[in-house]
Amino acid sequence: MRGGLYRSRLKAALEEEAARFHTSIYEDLRILEEDVDGTEAHDIMLYEAGVIPLEALRGILKALEEVKEEWREGRVEVGPEYEDIHEYVESRVIEKIGLEMGGRMHTGRSRNDQVMVDVRMRVRDELLEVAEALLGLLEAMLRRAEGEVETVMMLYTHGQHAQVGTLGHYLLSYVDTLLRDLQRLLECYGRVNLNPLGAGPIGGTSIPIDRGRTTELLGFDGVAENSIDATSSRDWAIEVAAVSAILMSSLSRMASDLILWSMGEYGYIELADEYSTSSSIMPQKKNPSTLELVRGRTSEVYSALTELLAMVKGVPTGYYQDLQGTKPPLWRCLEVVKGSMRIVEGAISTMTVKADRMREIAEGSYTYAVDLAEALVVEAGLPFREAYRVVAHIVKALGGRRLRELTPEQLMEASREVLGRAIEVRPDLIEEVTDPYRSLERRISQGSPRPGEVRRMIAERWRTLKEMRREAEGLRRMVEEAEGRLREAVERYLRAEE
Repeated sequence: MRGGLYRSRLKAALEEEAARFHTSIYEDLRILEEDVDGTEAHDIMLYEAGVIPLEALRGILKALEEVKEEWREGRVEVGPEYEDIHEYVESRVIEKIGLEMGGRMHTGRSRNDQVMVDVRMRVRDELLEVAEALLGLLEAMLRRAEGEVETVMMLYTHGQHAQVGTLGHYLLSYVDTLLRDLQRLLECYGRVNLNPLGAGPIGGTSIPIDRGRTTELLGFDGVAENSIDATSSRDWAIEVAAVSAILMSSLSRMASDLILWSMGEYGYIELADEYSTSSSIMPQKKNPSTLELVRGRTSEVYSALTELLAMVKGVPTGYYQDLQGTKPPLWRCLEVVKGSMRIVEGAISTMTVKADRMREIAEGSYTYAVDLAEALVVEAGLPFREAYRVVAHIVKALGGRRLRELTPEQLMEASREVLGRAIEVRPDLIEEVTDPYRSLERRISQGSPRPGEVRRMIAERWRTLKEMRREAEGLRRMVEEAEGRLREAVERYLRAEE
């Protein structure tokens, strides 16, 4: 039986071009094993509920296992004669065991709830893979941050020198960002991992099914209960793309920093050769192309989110063929996210940090101006705005000389000119606030780049990461345990006698 399984109502097959236009069979290959597993769970439940006989169940399970084996061995042949993977699998089962037994496998089920089972199962696995990749990236960043706690670097606002910080502090900032991404991912997982099987086409079924049993066998956290919502809503898919898009925005911004810092004008880092390319004509070039691609492919994930939103916005309640198109953007965005995280992890783990160059830029800048202004507040008792005015006057008057060249006498003169009174400071104050390491030690606020504070935050982030890894591993374990239950049930019924 090649195609046409669902066309009993119609007199003619789809016209050839219309069949190619209509089919989702090629993009559905990604969910073939999920379709087999979901069908096995459904039919085991039907037998246990007394709906189909054991002989039919055994024949169906045997045929489904053969289809899965054919797929794994690369022997599956599909074409536009099949509307989708569901028709292919059911057709193959009927070809193998006949209509009398094989025709029972779809009892109490619609393609509408069937496809939702398949896609939710596939997406939950993809989300767990994304979570595992993100955990790996976070661990690599924390390890790198531990080694760069005292690596002085410039911090920027508006693309201009702002304050002195450390590379460890910078990396930790993205650890915090990515931890929120991981948290969103795990929360999203809970909304994906709900069982729509048993909702029927839209209004349920009169067959005495047990939705709790398929939930148990397939490892779902619960049931997508309302039959209309279970089959026609795609908000959970949009959320997956939204979470992916936010995550990619974090990776893209970080990639932009590393690309800039690898430029000769910065010279802060050098990417390993394994994450760089060269020019076809310019022998001197070493391009951070892998990170450029991370930044570029972020737009693919954004477009997937936009595509999903646009696709569902005008679809009335219920299933319409428009919703078939929600699968490709989902697959695309999840693949991009996983690949991008692996690239960023490798690039950060292997890059060379030019600490001397970073320190040179920091020492030669005017970024210590805010440190000096705050020192005048703390040690000379000035209102901050008066201290700000005095230091701004000094910066203008230095004429390109370093702030560390300022003398206490010049500071007194500047305060006299600006405030009408001389401000005296201890002789070593200017040297203290313009030394990058001593300046950092003066930053006593929570979350600052002071090395001791960064070490405290790193230790806390390791604890948080350990807890989130346990959570992700727990979710994976629950899925694997359900797979084990389903395998045990399949094997038990294959061996069962009437």
